[in-house]
Amino acid sequence: MRDPLIRRASALLLGGLIGAYIPSEGRFWALGILVWLGVRLLLWCPRDFFGRMFRPEIPLLAGSLLLGFVYGALAERTLPEPLVLDRVEIVGLLKDWNINEDMAVGLLRVEEGEVKGQTYRLAVYPDQGGHIPSEWKRVQPGDRLSFQGHLERLKPLGTPGGFDVRLYYGVRGLSGTMYAQGDAVLVSAGEPGLTWKIRQQVRNRLLIWDSEETGVLEGILFGDSSRIPDVVEERYKVTGVLHVFAASGSNVAFVLGFSWLLFCFLPKGFRIGATVLALLLYAALCGGNAPIVRATILGIALLLGRLGREKVAVLRWLFFAAVGLFIHNPLIIQDLGFQLSFAAAWGIIVLTPRILGTKLLANIPALLRYAAAGTLAAQAATLPLLIAAFHRLSIIGLLVNVFILFVLGGVLEVGLLGVLLSFSPELSAPLFQASLWLLEGTNAILKFLAELPYADVWVLNPGPLFWLIWYGGIGVVLWGRERALFTFKVRWIYCRRGLSKLAVRLIEECPGGLGQAMQRTLASISYRPISGNRWLVRWSGILLILVLLWSPWNSKNDLEVVIIDVGQGDATLIRTPEKHAVLIDTGPRSETFDAGERIVLPYLLHTGTRHLDALLITHEHNDHIGGVRAILKTIPTDWVGVPNVGERLENEEWREGLPVGLTRQSETLRLLQAGDRINLDSGAWIDVLGPQQVLKGTHSDANNNCLVLKLHYLGQSVMLTADMEQEQMQDIYETGVALETDVFKVPHHGSRFSLYAPWLESMYPQAVWISVGKNSFGHPSREVLRYWEERHVPVFRTDEYGTIRLLLGEGGVEVIPGR
Repeated sequence: MRDPLIRRASALLLGGLIGAYIPSEGRFWALGILVWLGVRLLLWCPRDFFGRMFRPEIPLLAGSLLLGFVYGALAERTLPEPLVLDRVEIVGLLKDWNINEDMAVGLLRVEEGEVKGQTYRLAVYPDQGGHIPSEWKRVQPGDRLSFQGHLERLKPLGTPGGFDVRLYYGVRGLSGTMYAQGDAVLVSAGEPGLTWKIRQQVRNRLLIWDSEETGVLEGILFGDSSRIPDVVEERYKVTGVLHVFAASGSNVAFVLGFSWLLFCFLPKGFRIGATVLALLLYAALCGGNAPIVRATILGIALLLGRLGREKVAVLRWLFFAAVGLFIHNPLIIQDLGFQLSFAAAWGIIVLTPRILGTKLLANIPALLRYAAAGTLAAQAATLPLLIAAFHRLSIIGLLVNVFILFVLGGVLEVGLLGVLLSFSPELSAPLFQASLWLLEGTNAILKFLAELPYADVWVLNPGPLFWLIWYGGIGVVLWGRERALFTFKVRWIYCRRGLSKLAVRLIEECPGGLGQAMQRTLASISYRPISGNRWLVRWSGILLILVLLWSPWNSKNDLEVVIIDVGQGDATLIRTPEKHAVLIDTGPRSETFDAGERIVLPYLLHTGTRHLDALLITHEHNDHIGGVRAILKTIPTDWVGVPNVGERLENEEWREGLPVGLTRQSETLRLLQAGDRINLDSGAWIDVLGPQQVLKGTHSDANNNCLVLKLHYLGQSVMLTADMEQEQMQDIYETGVALETDVFKVPHHGSRFSLYAPWLESMYPQAVWISVGKNSFGHPSREVLRYWEERHVPVFRTDEYGTIRLLLGEGGVEVIPGR
């Protein structure tokens, strides 16, 4: 990277990344270190940095790094503070609007009240009869509306490894979400934009085809994946081609390539101008949403770079566009879409020529060779980002993307011609039909590939060392192995000289033989050239990467209890000092959301939990058993524990919740009841306190026959109570079992039906926690919160504190909230 402007832009972006991703408590120290280095650079012995000649480029790079760090660290301040307003009168301007089968969604800018000037994602759900209120069906973008709604500005992310919706909205200029409560009142009618009319016209044209491909076609054409069936989306995800409608960079890349070929007859300057105009028109057609605009800016930057000195100029414009986007909205440095778009563009520019020069692609036809090289370059540049974000690696996707580049590129090109002719049903119908036929064949192939063994795999969080090795390896390839090895030798010799000087100083200052022993140790360190097995040298880096992906380092000495924030439900992870893990419950599952797949599984992979010694399911309610199948499908588990409740295990809820084949006769299923003990390592164990017996005729038999557990470690204990209510609490209390505990899980998400005074008054916990989310049951109840407040016991709620970690060690219990 010899271009000084690219260096400064890189330093600015690097500083922004450091500032954005360093935890808030460590930013002060990081800033102090950077300032100290800057002072040393400018005022104290500058020859240590510059040599005999002063080089102004170094302080400029340092200044860019520091500026980017401060700008990135302050980015979160641009996000609005969390806020919840219910039954509030809202007056606003509708900016976008789409009616789907299950709901209507759009964007609304509020024009009056406390949140005036802010834009929210507006959702309208069907009424009890399954219908969208009548007035909402008639509104259009540009209308001013009045209605009553529920408004919410989101809280910071509380679970590591999860999807940060607040950041996602912030990057796209949205402040939060809004749900309409009732029908709308039209204040004044407006005129929707031409691009919205075209999109609606295309959607109406596609209604004549009743197939799952129509939603995919809309996703490819406009980057809108709202109408894609979940099963199709999962198919595209497994085969590694979800980006064709989920990542706007792919859409823009298709349009750029198609336009560039279409205008091949024009002189270079006019060809670039025409392609830029086509990109701008496409961004407008997609509604000008932030991801499309971002990808369009990067695409235009690449085109402008071709006016200059080819690769250098292209890279310069790419970095200029990235810096401009960062300055305009500092939050974008944390946005996955921006990171993937920038990394893919960088990889295509820089890595494609290297890949084209390999023997692997030498005998492939030119068009296919360039497509394969570009695809591999983009995937090489984005692989660590994809693993860190999704914890999934599509093995089959490495090959599928080459095929999909041509087929789905053709779908987009034919479909866009249909969009241009959508004013005429007779002219557009054949083009849309051709696109749908191509998609139908593509879906059939992807369905077959998605069902292959190990088509995609879930991957543990490899940690920063993997990033260093991966991108460091790319850097060595670009720089040259011989040059990198020579530089390493020189630096090693320089370090050896420093160690020798240190050894001399040690022998002078340390007493007796201690200094001599340290001198001999330091002096014995020497560089020995690597020789011998060339195969081992060549593949050692790849082997090390595989080791990091499979078994990341994770050191801790305390026993850890993690209350995972799964919303209205339960999921608790116990990790021992010997890295064994037990999961208790897995959160809820619905038709549109699976907490096991969306929250629990990503958290396990993010924290390096690759194996479960046991998975305990406290009872059959969906908010506890819902995510079981997603967990057992991915994470190897020794055995599954359920309460021994007799015939209740044959009811419909248990059968639907447990995976097929996990029956009483299964070797992996254990029936647990009071008196059982689960031994863990490091002297920890779990006592089963309930169920004592099968209770019938209670307020809720499912809740009153759940697993009640007590975790013991180093004289400390944590009571895990699931959803037990007064009847089961009384049943266990009357046995005389020891109930005193250091940390107590409030039963049933804080329900008033679990406020059994004799039990609660027999213990004196240091803290209690409530696993709770949005609900219509009134959880946690005011009576429960008042009870613990009067006893001056701190209450930690997952809906307020996010995922909560309890560390049990020799020093006692430490509570670490997620937010």
